[in-house]
Amino acid sequence: MTAAEDYMRSYRVKFIDVRVNPPGGRRKASAYVQRCEHRGCDELGLCKAPKPYSARVIQVPGQAVAEQDHHWFCQRHAAEYNETYDFFSGMTEDEISAFQASAGFGHKPTWKFGGGPVGAAGRAARMNNPRAWRGAKDWLYNGHVGKGDAAQPERGRTRLQTRALDEMGLPHHADAPQIRERYGVLVKQYHPDSNGGDRSMEHRLTVVIRAFKALKASGLA
Repeated sequence: MTAAEDYMRSYRVKFIDVRVNPPGGRRKASAYVQRCEHRGCDELGLCKAPKPYSARVIQVPGQAVAEQDHHWFCQRHAAEYNETYDFFSGMTEDEISAFQASAGFGHKPTWKFGGGPVGAAGRAARMNNPRAWRGAKDWLYNGHVGKGDAAQPERGRTRLQTRALDEMGLPHHADAPQIRERYGVLVKQYHPDSNGGDRSMEHRLTVVIRAFKALKASGLA
């Protein structure tokens, strides 16, 4: 072995990688260490303590609490903080009373019996909304109406309401007293107990009753 070959075998490259992006990817940042938030304390902040309600980012009861709504203390300072913690700190007496009253029903919206979204008021609002879906039964009974129909319903009344008014022989601007009066006349005319036992118009009676129920459910009758 020559001297040159012996030198190459013993030679080791002395190189320090000073590139911004080394071959393995970007340099990893050091892990974040949470410190105690108490002034002058450098201990690890491993204990989470809630802030008062008025100082929170999310003030809607029942929703998830944001990460900013907590303090991070060491065990000693967390114990000191909990001894003097006041949930209602910064709130007025009226705000405290309103919060306590709302807590009685889980901070959920309430309404009078029969006046909510499933009551008469909510049902009438849904029926008066032309863009609302009224269920498969209405679609089967009244059919699907396409966009190419020439006849357009009068503004302010839905297609279901105008159809029911047509079945009862009423104008589209008829009010509740007119609808109820017309319903009484048609029931006496088509019901077998009122027309001498004639059952030939029972199918017509069924249509009238269905139309009146639709108008009543939509709040027109």
